[in-house]
Amino acid sequence: MKEIEVFWYTLIVLCTIYSLVNWRRGIYLGIAIDFLRDPIRKLSPNQPVYITLSGAAFWGMLVLSILLTQPRMINQMTGAYPRLRIASRLVFLAVIPAATMSFISYSGGLKLAIIGGASYIFPLLGIAAGYGMVNSEKQVFSILRWYIFVNGLALISVPLEYWKVITTAVGGINYHWIRYSATDTIDLMSGWYRSPDIMGLHAAHVIMFAMLLAVRSRTETQLSWLAMALWAAFCVLLSGRRKMIGIPMVFLATYVLLGTSQRVGRITRLLGFFCGAVVCAIAIIFILWDVDEYVEYTDFAGTLFTHGIDRGSELMVGHTYGTIQSTSIFGAGLGTGTQGMYHFSASGERPRTWQEDGISRLFLEFGVPGVIILICAAYQMLRVFRRALKNVLPGSREQLVQLALLSVVAGDAASYAISHQQFSGDPVNGLFVTLIAGMALALTKQTNIRPVPLS
Repeated sequence: MKEIEVFWYTLIVLCTIYSLVNWRRGIYLGIAIDFLRDPIRKLSPNQPVYITLSGAAFWGMLVLSILLTQPRMINQMTGAYPRLRIASRLVFLAVIPAATMSFISYSGGLKLAIIGGASYIFPLLGIAAGYGMVNSEKQVFSILRWYIFVNGLALISVPLEYWKVITTAVGGINYHWIRYSATDTIDLMSGWYRSPDIMGLHAAHVIMFAMLLAVRSRTETQLSWLAMALWAAFCVLLSGRRKMIGIPMVFLATYVLLGTSQRVGRITRLLGFFCGAVVCAIAIIFILWDVDEYVEYTDFAGTLFTHGIDRGSELMVGHTYGTIQSTSIFGAGLGTGTQGMYHFSASGERPRTWQEDGISRLFLEFGVPGVIILICAAYQMLRVFRRALKNVLPGSREQLVQLALLSVVAGDAASYAISHQQFSGDPVNGLFVTLIAGMALALTKQTNIRPVPLS
């Protein structure tokens, strides 16, 4: 084991111990660790996958600490949202037979079941942890500000990689990522992150969080948050990943639709900020970026609108049909479609998988009966979110924040439907989305909701 690996694992142990004592500060350590593990892994000679997984281990202990230090929190949450308990039970009902199939079908089936199960159960625990993490919108903004600060600095590596200013710890791990578009060959930037997908995902979150802070902030600080959103948007463009470019757009559309349905008068403010930011971004691109360089990226980004629907249909419909044909209606078992599963099973025994989108992945791992159960669980979760929207105080700051957080979840869910790898390959990414969902539910704590019968 190299010195940098010893340093990293020692740091993880120390941060974990500290977080078990003070999990509120541990949240901020976790966001920093989420970024640092990628450049540390790149700097390690062997680039072991366990450096990436160590971040998941830290967050697992952090979530455990949040849940154990608030023993009544689960009852409080399920009392306010009874359907959340039903949704959780349905997820476990789908996971158990899928895990059993992997266990009995493959020599490394136990590892497959554990890794695959973590990508479903771990995020589910994130909803409870997110609910226990915050009690007010001020605490939510404190976490989002730190996320923007850490990843805003990390994104400096993206243009530096593009202009070849730095070459250490930048670029994908073991891959040079490129994209063919018409006659163009587009280099996809990763920066200090381990892939363009991961960089684009974090940059998309920075855009959404910065837009939310701009809406909430006073006039003198709005420009700084809008500048941060523009900075992150530039990096998303350099990622060359349409699914990441689409996340903020789904976020905006969901925010406007939810705000309109809730009759929120200030909902057009975010739309105005977004349109203004787009105009500024276009102006900056024309002024500061050479036309021969930016046109490749902007043209490809434009295919999100010209080819996005056809591509999404091909993935979610065509691949789903092909998956059922090749694995039967009962699927291939839990973990078989999870990113990185090749580390834990022999190549000769695992099924041939190609499922990039999240929908066909679910059919691969759970089969048709399991997917039907998961659809029922998703329906119950939608009922939970609907109740949360009704229970927050109308016209309050909490309402605007809750709408934005649920819109972030919608954006990430759309990205998962198109491509699951950035979530299934790293439970931390899936966990963070469900932490956001839990925070949205927690914003109704101030309204002293009384449990009511299911309707």
